[in-house]
Amino acid sequence: MTPRTRGLAFSLLLGPFLLGLSGCTGSDPAPSSYLLPATAPTQQYPTALAITVAPIGVAGHLDSDGIVLQLNDIEVYQARQHRWAEDLGKQLQQQLRQRLALSLPRAQVVGKGQPLLGGVPVRDIRIQVSRFQGHHDGMALAEGQWQLLDGRGRLLKQAGFRVEQPLTDDGYPALVRALAAAWDQVADQLAAELSVGWR
Repeated sequence: MTPRTRGLAFSLLLGPFLLGLSGCTGSDPAPSSYLLPATAPTQQYPTALAITVAPIGVAGHLDSDGIVLQLNDIEVYQARQHRWAEDLGKQLQQQLRQRLALSLPRAQVVGKGQPLLGGVPVRDIRIQVSRFQGHHDGMALAEGQWQLLDGRGRLLKQAGFRVEQPLTDDGYPALVRALAAAWDQVADQLAAELSVGWR
């Protein structure tokens, strides 16, 4: 374990541990809740493509309020005092929609099931996230698989993704920002795939 690794694990884990000890002598502190940072809206232009984003599937160990830290190759820790303020899958879907709209200003980007404009090609994005957590090497990790389908549900392409983003500071706020930056990179990869052949 490198000094940076020890520093990340120490700073992320020691804080909740000490808070737990202080709870033995007084009232428990309120947990901290986090949202992924919002992406600024962009100006829309005449639509040339309609994109639907299906609800994001997340692995079982991510399907909880606690922000996850991977301690080593097999062990994960779910924080008790540092939680997602909203369902992680919903946040990821919203962030993906916002980032795609920013990257593809001529596309209508909506959630699956919402009304679409007629007369333009339709693409459906489906994503399963297997890792979205802090990593013991001092990185934020986003990993999973995406599928791109046409408007009739036919699979056009699928691929795995793994994005690592270094933390700029210690602590959970820095981890959340790094995770958001990693997710933006996933969205940018998808935007590049979507832009092929219609721009």
